[in-house]
Amino acid sequence: MTKNNYEVLAPAGDMAALRAAVSAGADAVYLGAWEFSARAKAKNFTLEDLKEAIHYCHLRDVKIYVTVNILVADFELKRALNLVKDLYEVGVDALILQDLGLAREIRKNYPDFEIHASTQMAINNYYGAKFLKELGFSRVVLARETPLFEIEKISTLDVEIETFIHGALCVSYSGECLMSSMIGGKSGNRGECAQACRKAYDIYDFSGNKIADKKYYLSPKDLNTLEDVGKIIDAGGYSLKIEGRMKNPEYVYQVVRSYRKALENNLTLKDKEDTTQVFNRGFTKGLFNGDFGRNFTSFDRPDNRGVEIGKVVSAKKDVIVRFNEDIYPGDGLEFLGDRGNFGFKSEEFYKKDRDYKLNLNKKPLENSNINRTYSIKLYEKIDEKLKDYEFKKDIDIKVEIEVGKFPKIFAKTEDFDSIFELEEEVQEAKNAPLSKEKAEENISKLGDSIFEIRNLEIDIKGNAFMPVSSINKLRREVVENLERKILKSRLNRNEKSYVEREYKSKEKKLASRIKVFFTNLEDLKNTDLNEVDEIILRVKDLEKYKKLNLNKNVSIYLDKFYSYKELENLRNYILKNDFVKGIWANNLSEIEIFNNDDFEINADIGLNVFNSETVEFYNNEGLHSITLSPELNSRQIDEIIKNTDANLNIVSYGRIPVMTMKHCPYSVIKGCVDERDCPNCEHKNYLIRDAKSVDFEVLRHNTFTEIFNSYPILLDGYVNKIRNENINLVILADEFTDEIIDLYLSFSEDKYKKIRRKLENKYSGVTKGHINRGIISG
Repeated sequence: MTKNNYEVLAPAGDMAALRAAVSAGADAVYLGAWEFSARAKAKNFTLEDLKEAIHYCHLRDVKIYVTVNILVADFELKRALNLVKDLYEVGVDALILQDLGLAREIRKNYPDFEIHASTQMAINNYYGAKFLKELGFSRVVLARETPLFEIEKISTLDVEIETFIHGALCVSYSGECLMSSMIGGKSGNRGECAQACRKAYDIYDFSGNKIADKKYYLSPKDLNTLEDVGKIIDAGGYSLKIEGRMKNPEYVYQVVRSYRKALENNLTLKDKEDTTQVFNRGFTKGLFNGDFGRNFTSFDRPDNRGVEIGKVVSAKKDVIVRFNEDIYPGDGLEFLGDRGNFGFKSEEFYKKDRDYKLNLNKKPLENSNINRTYSIKLYEKIDEKLKDYEFKKDIDIKVEIEVGKFPKIFAKTEDFDSIFELEEEVQEAKNAPLSKEKAEENISKLGDSIFEIRNLEIDIKGNAFMPVSSINKLRREVVENLERKILKSRLNRNEKSYVEREYKSKEKKLASRIKVFFTNLEDLKNTDLNEVDEIILRVKDLEKYKKLNLNKNVSIYLDKFYSYKELENLRNYILKNDFVKGIWANNLSEIEIFNNDDFEINADIGLNVFNSETVEFYNNEGLHSITLSPELNSRQIDEIIKNTDANLNIVSYGRIPVMTMKHCPYSVIKGCVDERDCPNCEHKNYLIRDAKSVDFEVLRHNTFTEIFNSYPILLDGYVNKIRNENINLVILADEFTDEIIDLYLSFSEDKYKKIRRKLENKYSGVTKGHINRGIISG
């Protein structure tokens, strides 16, 4: 493998981490600007920081990508575009985007600004990548779950593929997690995730019986592909992304350096050990590499576990320990007590293979392991490498100094050259003339520039004199001019015209008021369908629906994730059913594959429609209706209604899915090593209970899992306000569907209170979702 076959892409939360990434051998760095970044808690970069970072990186042949990878509200769009303008003008190489509305505006206003589709867009197959390529995206950051065969298929497109190779994992498909948002208003789609996946849960059945005790069933191990990264490149992956914008510079250096060495076939056992030591929650090779269940999750604890370096020999009276590695003052050690893990900072040197008595504040368990969570020697070693790092380009310099003429300096490095003539005549020396040695001494003082003199030629004619300040100015000007030329050449601008894609014209209809999604046919059988304007079913229920002989057209709800093969088979199957009038898309790939068929395409909540620009994008794409994000509040919805004539939907009732994942929590209990037994498993539906005794329903499908919000959304009198607007009410059916329909057809406070009491008895609570609070103010 040559360097041109791939790009090592490193994280940077600040300038120190950026310098660490570059010194370790990164080809590109991704970072967050001062706002609109999905790592809101990282330090991130000011405009002045960014100028310094671009200057530093571009002189060293390293690219910079900036994350603008959150959903943006209408009132923020102008500010977001001002940010983009600043990023464009300072020379950022590319933007990483989630919001399609913002992307649409960027493509129109800055057609030569390279844009990458964030993993928050949840692209996991060929058709999703094709959709974005046609919109002008040059790169797709694939969902972490994307299998290698799908990467191979995507590689047939003219689009760069970026994949994660190391670091923390989201258990949910990125961009499709609303759990933190619905629980506490901290949205992952705004970079403020409270990490509900890192919490412990009990598992219960629907009769209230505990199935399994509290563990971290949703907490993935950290990804580590040091031994498998070549497979990703061979499949067609180009940019190899390391997670870690919240990590320190030492972590960034160690991980980047290890992958650079792995890719150059120079990885050592010590490199692997140091990568484990610097941070790990245990390691997985990833779902795409076949890990599953316990191999994928850090179910016993959600945090850094360090490396095992000893044992508690005795804890009966005194605590006696034995280390299998030398321990140094400053090392962080971790012990296991009867109430969990606790830390201890070593203040002494302990030699390996000897017994030592330790005075600890807590008593560890006898025969338990001791882990080192922080190695002072490793950090000192890395810090020394960072301090000693130098990047130099060879430079050839020639200086011409002649009495009575302007002095000239010529410089060349790689394919760049520079000439500077100082407009000061060289004077005849009155006393000591300028020596060649003195001129060489001053010209050679390149200081902290990136240049190192390879060849230096000094040509002095006559009895010449020049002050030191003039010699220094010659050197300084030619070096700065060379740097400017290099920086200009590194500016990555490649104009692509923005063209709205053409879709088959579809008849636009007035908004139908009530749309009901039936997750099972029993609810459909028990619902009066006379007031239902659109029946929405899962594709798995189509055959059963035919047998009911209702003679009503239906729409099909599409799951959020399919492989390209599954999508092709699904399309062929749906086309055979002439009573299917529409599809509800939860992934861009589903719009792509059905775009020329005679179906009404509806954007569902999986597409995260958060502003008027995104609505207009889908409206211009020919979509029949567009579902607004359940993370919007009423003011933001009102603003969108005001700005568009598109056919809109809002979820007005039901328990929405708050996580969609490839992982199966119950596989941790059963010890499943893959998903082959999923179709026959008896544990597809159960509850997880959090520390506040709130239950969340878990439903395992054959190849993915959904977790549903604990309480159903039930909109209040806001439905009266929007009744005359071009907006539909989407109901997620259950046993109360008829009463919910009746409530929304003729809303009254008495009806609302009555149904609310019933729901509270059934579900222990009801929520208005974000209709009042939202996830941002404004």
